[in-house]
Amino acid sequence: METLKEILAEYNLPARARSCYQCGACTGGCPVGRIRWDFNPRRFIEMLIRGELEDLLLVESIWLCSHCLTCLERCPQQIEVSEIIMHVKNCAARLGNVPENIIKMADLIMNQGWIDKPVKRILKKRQGLGLPEQPEGIDSEELKALYRCLDWSAKMKAFKTGKSGGADGRFPVSNNKKGVRERAS
Repeated sequence: METLKEILAEYNLPARARSCYQCGACTGGCPVGRIRWDFNPRRFIEMLIRGELEDLLLVESIWLCSHCLTCLERCPQQIEVSEIIMHVKNCAARLGNVPENIIKMADLIMNQGWIDKPVKRILKKRQGLGLPEQPEGIDSEELKALYRCLDWSAKMKAFKTGKSGGADGRFPVSNNKKGVRERAS
């Protein structure tokens, strides 16, 4: 069975973060951090360096990273914080630690092409700007090809039944109180 440390070693994350001296420039410039007090890239890197890997995967706010790269632009050590966060999210997903709202959004995108249908005000504004009407959703042939390519229905079934991870379902999960899926012991 693949362990968390093996997955993180594949991305070499602890070594990539080791040169961080915790100046806080990444957090100070982060647009998400300005809005959400619980989104703290400096703290995520600290947790990674300290080996608090299991705890880091259960932090729901890591899913808020917009990958804007402001942290990289401000970091005096040029640590790719947003890329590290993306890899941590990938590790979390491989282990089944995905917040329910992220799963729902992904399912909506795959089924209708967007998370929310545009409201009338936006449609009217688009029309006033001379933009084309938005299609009702993804072209059915494109969607079918994407479904096949990603094996989407199997992945959604695995997440909904609590058996996510690889195609063989190696990572059984259970829901915790935070609404984040965590590995079952």
